This record gives sequence, structure tokens and C-alpha cells, in this order.
Amino acid sequence: MTLKKFTWIVVLILVAVISFTKVAPWAVKPENHTHTMEQTEEKINTVLTLSGGAAATAATLSLLPGDMCTPIAEQLSELAKYFLLILSALYLEKFLISISGYIAFSVFIPLACLVLCGVVIFGKKSWIAVAGKIALIGLIIYMIVPASVKLSDMVYQTQVSRVNETVEEYNELDIESDSEGGILDELTTLTSDTVDRVTKFLSGLLESLAVMIVTACVIPILVFVFLVLLVKMIFTSNVMTLDSGVIDLIAEKVSKKR
Repeated sequence: MTLKKFTWIVVLILVAVISFTKVAPWAVKPENHTHTMEQTEEKINTVLTLSGGAAATAATLSLLPGDMCTPIAEQLSELAKYFLLILSALYLEKFLISISGYIAFSVFIPLACLVLCGVVIFGKKSWIAVAGKIALIGLIIYMIVPASVKLSDMVYQTQVSRVNETVEEYNELDIESDSEGGILDELTTLTSDTVDRVTKFLSGLLESLAVMIVTACVIPILVFVFLVLLVKMIFTSNVMTLDSGVIDLIAEKVSKKR
């Protein structure tokens, strides 16, 4: 083994070790993803408020005598379940923000360096493309969650005012009733103003649910599908490689210019 090859191997191993021992732990630290964490945490708090509001309002309506409010209470209970699903997706997103960087820099980048070491030792130049693809996939994994959160936040900001209005509607919601007496208060009915406020709150919940489903579920899924297609394209095409005929053509053109 020549000194040049030995030097390249040492450098590649050093890069792999630094990536595994230094960069990977750095990528996991929450303080290095402050903005992304803050955006996700804000959505989590909003979902918790709306989910709790839906459940609390449903429970209050179910305690009223009669069946007039039963359909609304059942609808609010169903919405609370959907908000729980969105909450789970947001916590998964929050977890992946850190773990994706660790996977990229502790697995893919060191593996790419080891493949390049094989290129130096065995002279397999075709492995260079393989190493490049592995490193590229690692970088895609590292960037995919922050990019997904950024895209989701851009969409969310266009509708955040409506979501905030729904939160305010819940905070101002006060279920009152007109009672005409009786031991069981069987003739208890909601005031028309309260019915309007509950109906408006339910409408706001439906809109907020749609916004949250799109930003917390649909967009991350679409980004993940795009990642899978991109990785498939990288491994099944001649990305990062040049056909020998193309190289000969370029060399021929260069020689003619001379």
C-alpha cells in the first residue's frame, strides 16, 4: 500500500469517526433545532387546547336533560378522537427531528466513508457512486423532517388566524340554560345565544381539524413519499455516474477544440 492510499484511508476513517462521535450527538441536541421545536410545540399546545375543549364541551352538553344536545355532544366527542391522532403525529414529528440527524451521521455518512476506503484499497471505482448515493441519502434523511416542518408551517400560517379564533371561542364559551323548574329540570333548554356559540365553536373545530390534518399528517406523508421516490430514483438510475460513451464524447470534443 502506497503512502497516498494510506493517507486517504486515514482521512476517511477520521471523517467517519468524527461523524459518529461528534456530529451525530450534536444533531440530536434539541437546542440545535430550536425553531423547528418551537413550531411543533406551538401546534401541540393548540391541539391540546382544542382537544380538551371538544371533550369538555361534549361532557357538559351530555349532562343537560333531554336529547336536544346529544348529536352535538357526540360530534364533539368524535372530533376529540381525531385531535388525539393529530397529537400523536406531532409528537412523532418532534421525536424524528432529532433522531433523523443521529441516523444520518452515525450510520449513513460513516458507511459512505467505509465504502470509499474500499475504493482506495481495492480500486473499485464503481463504488464511488455507491458511496455518493449512501451519503446523499443520509443528508436527505437529515433534512427531510425540518423541510417537512417548514412546509407544514408555511401552510399552517395561512390559516393560523382561524385556529386562534376557535381557541378564543372555546375560552369564551359559557353554556347557559333556561330552566322552568321541576325536580328533574326536564324542561331545561339552552338559550339561543348559547346554541349559536356552541354551533360556531363546532364549526371552528371542524375547520381547525382540517388545517391540522393537512399540516400535521398529509404534508409529512407526501414529503415521505417524495423521499421514498427520490431514494428509489437514486438507486435505480445513473445518478452521480457518467456513461463511458459520454466520457469519450466529451474527450473527443475537447481534443477537437485543441
